[in-house]
Amino acid sequence: MPWITIISVTLCISLIQTTLLRHISFLGIQPDLFIIFLVFHSLNANRERSFHVSWVVGLAKDIFSEGPFGLNTVLFIIAGYLVSTIRSNIYGRHLATQISVTFIISIIYNLLYLCSLSMLITSTGLFSMAWKCPLIAIYNSIIVLPVFWLFSRFYSSFGFPSLKRKF
Repeated sequence: MPWITIISVTLCISLIQTTLLRHISFLGIQPDLFIIFLVFHSLNANRERSFHVSWVVGLAKDIFSEGPFGLNTVLFIIAGYLVSTIRSNIYGRHLATQISVTFIISIIYNLLYLCSLSMLITSTGLFSMAWKCPLIAIYNSIIVLPVFWLFSRFYSSFGFPSLKRKF
């Protein structure tokens, strides 16, 4: 049952990301629900489940977005691993922690994505897009509170057993 829920949430995020969020973009920037879900799940699930969810979410982002296929999957596994590694040293249920981890992971993911694209595609416009990385991270951090609240309500209504803190 948990995998059906995770896949359903990932598909809903993909649908919302590709349709509705284009209408609330600011300066051509829109929040990244994939990263927010990755951070939420990595802060709350055990390390093994977090790894698998990072892979599923990265694969969904690869399927539903443009760019080299597989790049998002690799970067999401790295980001999920980073969050899972530091989560034992932080209190993941605190709002300031959720906002700061989302901000940092957004910056890391977007910079790694741009660096990877600059190595794969020789285009001069990629480094001019680097100014968007902090703006995307700020946008993601702003919407963390309502999105984390929705995720936690959704997961608790399904009695998701793996989201209880296990250290």
